[in-house]
Amino acid sequence: MESRIKELQEKYWAGETSLAEEAELKAYFKKNPSLTMEGRYWNALKAKQTQTPPKAFKHPSANWRSRWSVAAAITVGLIAAVLVIQDARSQREFVVEDPKEAYEITRKALLMVSSGLNEGKTYSKEIGNINKAKEIISEEK
Repeated sequence: MESRIKELQEKYWAGETSLAEEAELKAYFKKNPSLTMEGRYWNALKAKQTQTPPKAFKHPSANWRSRWSVAAAITVGLIAAVLVIQDARSQREFVVEDPKEAYEITRKALLMVSSGLNEGKTYSKEIGNINKAKEIISEEK
């Protein structure tokens, strides 16, 4: 038995024991609390397991922080809800029921976009002229 315990102790200190083997070691040292270093270790380990820890430190402001974060989240949620409701009410003013009127509004919006695109087209011609001048200058060198 002693050789088995020595073998298990060596495996334990090498970090190669299974849970069953560690349980076997604990049981052996519980029955035979020897004065060897390992025996004292197992006894101290058992004492630590049964010892109740002292009260854990809790930061005094931790509770207040959580309350403030909950209050802030609720406030942000309420403000967002109010803004969404107000926006929905203001959108009702722009509802168009008549299909002809909706067509005219859409046509005007598309013409406005088209005129902006046409302006960009003229600028792109100017950029093309700059590129031609650059090519001419590079050919002369």
